[in-house]
Amino acid sequence: MKNTLMIFLTVICLAAGINACALKSMLMPGPEPEVLEKDQLPYKVAIVPFVNQTSNPEAGSIVRKMFYNFFSSLNYLDLEPFVIDDNLKRNELYQAIVSGDAVSAARLGQLLGVDAIIFGEVTSLGKTYALVYSDNSAGLKARMVRCDSNRVIWELEHDIHIQEGDVPLSLTGLAATIVKTAITHQKASHLQAAAELCMQMVATIPDREGITEPPPKIIVLVHNAGGKLLRPGDLLKVAMIGEKGQKASWSIPPLVSNLPLKEKEPGVYIGAYRIRNKDRLPHGRIIGYLQSKTGTGSQWVDTLGPIKIGAPTVLPSKITKNTVLTAAKSPYLVEDALVILPGAKLTVQPGTVIWFQNLGLIVKGELQINGTKTEPVRLASLGAGGWKGIFLDKTKNDIHINHCQISDAEYGLRVTETTVNLQNCLFQNNVWGIVIEQSKVEIHHTLVRASGKIGIAARQAQLLVKDSVITENGAGGFILEKSKASIEQNNIVNNGNWAIKVADTTSKVKAGHNWWGVEDPEQTEIIGQFKIRPILEKPIKFKIDS
Repeated sequence: MKNTLMIFLTVICLAAGINACALKSMLMPGPEPEVLEKDQLPYKVAIVPFVNQTSNPEAGSIVRKMFYNFFSSLNYLDLEPFVIDDNLKRNELYQAIVSGDAVSAARLGQLLGVDAIIFGEVTSLGKTYALVYSDNSAGLKARMVRCDSNRVIWELEHDIHIQEGDVPLSLTGLAATIVKTAITHQKASHLQAAAELCMQMVATIPDREGITEPPPKIIVLVHNAGGKLLRPGDLLKVAMIGEKGQKASWSIPPLVSNLPLKEKEPGVYIGAYRIRNKDRLPHGRIIGYLQSKTGTGSQWVDTLGPIKIGAPTVLPSKITKNTVLTAAKSPYLVEDALVILPGAKLTVQPGTVIWFQNLGLIVKGELQINGTKTEPVRLASLGAGGWKGIFLDKTKNDIHINHCQISDAEYGLRVTETTVNLQNCLFQNNVWGIVIEQSKVEIHHTLVRASGKIGIAARQAQLLVKDSVITENGAGGFILEKSKASIEQNNIVNNGNWAIKVADTTSKVKAGHNWWGVEDPEQTEIIGQFKIRPILEKPIKFKIDS
């Protein structure tokens, strides 16, 4: 506990040195909203799920939670997001709202028991590449609508850009610095952009006159469970930063509630919980509460991602016979490397989660991943350092991977002398997305984003990529060498140095009918001799769930 406290207090001490800059930043003119009705403001408000128009499958959830966290400090009574979502799912309206279908405020008000609804549409969240720099952007369209009259009370469209490497100057920038002790730099940058955006937008919402003093403000809540599994006996540590001299607590629904937080320094509240043998929570959340002496309060819903609690099913180092992994025994843990030997088959059923502590999955036999749209298979790192990824090594069997999400690996998928069919997959936050050597690979309706280096690399390979999105990959989207590739009907946008690079003159590449996101892709997006025309005039429709 001492080490965690020292990290937080060190950052707090740094705040003194940037106070003047922070004040200057907060006094800069903010966005100008359209406020159509200031009188007779509603009392009870629901922030329904935001529509996600970005390629980041987490964007809608992240921005909505951040918006809710800042909104909770206003003088409205707001419903917690998970209460809203449960109600909408029971009444079969959740999917309609996240898809952007028209659902009346009157119907939602009657269903949720509120006076007004806040609708939102996330237009950007992630890294944007320009010619000489990159930055993190966040954009949102939002409006508050009365349920009784369908009148718009407040409406605003706003976006921000934080240039890579900028020194954090505002309170949320300071909070993002603290968050970096718990999660990756990339996700921290996204959270900082979302926090800045939502803080500025919420500040323009007309507030009710409070009967008592305004609720105390929370700046951030962080914990030590990001990207880790907490087993029985482990200590979950939490720190919340907000107004000083308040009563602070936190909960882990449904495991425990109202755990006290102690104010170790002014405005810095610290707490811990030791995991019990019976505790099990594969996708849990943390909520922090701050309450004044008069009873007014605000709360913060964790934005770092679901926490993982409980004893996993540990897999052996070798699969020697046909084996099936199921969601019922999930999550599974691979402590070292997992090798599927020749003659053995590993089948992974819908909803299964596999965590890798150090190395990865080596396939010399047969692999079949059978995720579904509602229950994808997830393979990810359990530690902060990432894992090696999936290696398909000269297997004689065709490999089929469907509705699978692979993240935080050195290689999301590395294929050598193997035939592979990928359908409806997500490769996110890997160093290399997909690397193919002397293999035949088909990729359909798949998102490859935010790779540190290349999205898809192929050497001496046959490659088909269709109905997919390749975006936000640091060095470039594709790199091809001595390969035959058909790359059509895709969105290939916002990649670092190029969209497609063909490194030789012998490759045969068809790259027509793609959306490039720029007027003249031949000038900026391609390297090498190949045809990209005809060019799509608008992006393909693409949706993948997080």
